[in-house]
Amino acid sequence: MRKLYTILFTLIVLLSTTMSVQAIEYKMMERHNSASASADWSETNGNATICTYLSITETDDGTDIYISTYTYDTSEPYYWYSSSSKSGCLFTKDNVFRVDKKLNSASLSEVEIDVNDWYTGETETLTVKADWSGEGDISTGSHKSSSTEGDYIWKSSSSSSHRQASATGNINDSDLGTSSYAWLSSSESIYSSMDK
Repeated sequence: MRKLYTILFTLIVLLSTTMSVQAIEYKMMERHNSASASADWSETNGNATICTYLSITETDDGTDIYISTYTYDTSEPYYWYSSSSKSGCLFTKDNVFRVDKKLNSASLSEVEIDVNDWYTGETETLTVKADWSGEGDISTGSHKSSSTEGDYIWKSSSSSSHRQASATGNINDSDLGTSSYAWLSSSESIYSSMDK
């Protein structure tokens, strides 16, 4: 009799373990984090106004960096047409971008970005670095959603934080000064699905 109980107990344990494994096989969860920083600079020398825009987004895959510069001749009657326009982007897996979790600060280490002139088609390499300092309150937002279809359940949740900032930058050893506009932000998204 004792042997029979032992066998039954063993079968129950094995069955429970198998059911747990099967339950895990039908459940999936993904988590994605990102952090971003952007800044605008504007400088006027005589009739020339130079506008620079820098944007950085870091995800689990790596860091995307975009930069553009526009030069306007304000002496021309239609000066809103730029006399020079350059832009370029860089994707890197190197740890070149750091953001404080509370968005107090951020920094971009020195990187080289190839930019193309929209008018001449020429390519130029810019050496860029920048620092951000958070200002004011942090604004936050969140969202949750779910759906069920038969035994299939899908859920998602996301949260984000944004903070105004001031930024200083440098291109090819030329100081950009303090930004006219800058932001810091971070976000987290979670996706899960389960089949009962």
